[in-house]
Amino acid sequence: MIGPTLLLMVGLVDLVRTVRLGRSLIARLVFLAAISVLVITGFGMCAAAVLVCAALAFGWTLAMSPSKPPARSTDVSPSFATPRLWPVIVLFVLVFGITAYDRTAGVAAGFLVDAYSLIALKSASSISLETVISAGAVAIFLVQSANLVTLAALGRAHQEDAAQGSADRGKADPAGAEQLSKWELYIRSSRVASIRPGEKTKPGSSLKGGRLIGPIERLLIVVLAFAGAPQIIAALAAAKGIVRFPEISEDRGSGSKAEEFLVGSLASWTLSAIAVLYLTLVRNG
Repeated sequence: MIGPTLLLMVGLVDLVRTVRLGRSLIARLVFLAAISVLVITGFGMCAAAVLVCAALAFGWTLAMSPSKPPARSTDVSPSFATPRLWPVIVLFVLVFGITAYDRTAGVAAGFLVDAYSLIALKSASSISLETVISAGAVAIFLVQSANLVTLAALGRAHQEDAAQGSADRGKADPAGAEQLSKWELYIRSSRVASIRPGEKTKPGSSLKGGRLIGPIERLLIVVLAFAGAPQIIAALAAAKGIVRFPEISEDRGSGSKAEEFLVGSLASWTLSAIAVLYLTLVRNG
């Protein structure tokens, strides 16, 4: 159960970060320490393995802290803080790899294991404790941690667009022609605005409700996937596009909202698919 424990700690510590008290590093360390004690005593897991999971979860919070790229005068894209993508790849590789080869669930012993055994006996449930913990860990991860992953994907897309735009302007404008290829607006001898030919305006406000719609959408997709309802998943994706169409159509100038919708949706759906694959691995393992 080391893999689900790692995923659970990451999801919980990201949820704590949304609370004012949990924004400090000390508060996150205390919270992870409390979770570690609960896991060790409740499931009888190896203390060293649990402490490694706690350390990795704390490293996740540090690595996924938003990094603000330096603002450059040649960039037309706004400079905003975004998490990184590489910790996501490392986390998924670790969780899948550990879960595939971990066999500690068979020797788990503790008061939480005893409590679940009693509940399963009364309800005649055949679902293993590892599957229950994995489902809970996935659900918690898809709420806040998945939002950070989606934000990292969006930030990566914006950075690539900004770099491509800067390269295109560098090829199109010869050296020393910057002042000749720019229009300026003066009012009473004061410059109030300037624009270069072909320059896109800054993107407007982002799509509203994404932080709330995203977790609900991801959880629904996972539930519907295990319920065997792919038609409803397709209808859900189509309905999302229809609902967002008015906002996207208003942004014909820069197309930033269309890009945000596509990248965000694909990232969210990918996370849901990974969650389904992981839960299938745990159930069949």
